[in-house]
Amino acid sequence: MIINDKELGEIRLVKNARARKIIVRKKDGYLQLTHPSSVTITYIEKTIEEMRPRLISLIEKNTDKLKFSPQTEFHTYSFSLRIVESNSTSNFYTNLKDGVLSVSCPSGTDFEKPSVQNLILKHIEKALRYEANRLLPAKVKLFAQRCGFTVSDVKINKSRTRWGSCSSKKSINLSYYCMLLPEHLINHVILHELCHTVEMNHGDRFWQLLDKVTEGKSKEYTKELKAFKTLI
Repeated sequence: MIINDKELGEIRLVKNARARKIIVRKKDGYLQLTHPSSVTITYIEKTIEEMRPRLISLIEKNTDKLKFSPQTEFHTYSFSLRIVESNSTSNFYTNLKDGVLSVSCPSGTDFEKPSVQNLILKHIEKALRYEANRLLPAKVKLFAQRCGFTVSDVKINKSRTRWGSCSSKKSINLSYYCMLLPEHLINHVILHELCHTVEMNHGDRFWQLLDKVTEGKSKEYTKELKAFKTLI
């Protein structure tokens, strides 16, 4: 079950039979509320109200994340963000065209509200997924043909903990957050996973192969990728 709160944004309820009390954790773009199976929705809503000041602080705790407003400059591999306020709309609308994701917001929108930030983030994530599906599988196939790799499938997911993965069946998964990387690091992620279609571990032969297809820059790009911080 999901509660959409105007101030707190999306709150996802997770029932846990072993839980003894209500616990709220901040996730990417939402709050996760874990509760005992015996409690009622009325009790949960009452608890949220009691915890509201702490939950607001929890949402606002991470200052490293980008805050969206009409002044925000935000660029991905395939599009830039443009946020505008419009007198002609009472809702939020998006349009992705010619490399620009336009987000139209009602005039007077309070961009300090977590719910507004979460809504804009969802529009951006939707565009990231769309663009990743449009562009990344073709990139994988191009590099596979160029470097002599065999791939059975390419899938796009929303992982925040891994840029990509490769199964023993030579199926490659890529996170749509790869679209936040500069192109040379996107290429590096793809080549890294393609090398796993031949070498499934990170042994010496894997690094030798990755070094070969990255023109000797495997260590340099891997270090750069590990240090990369996303703003959303």
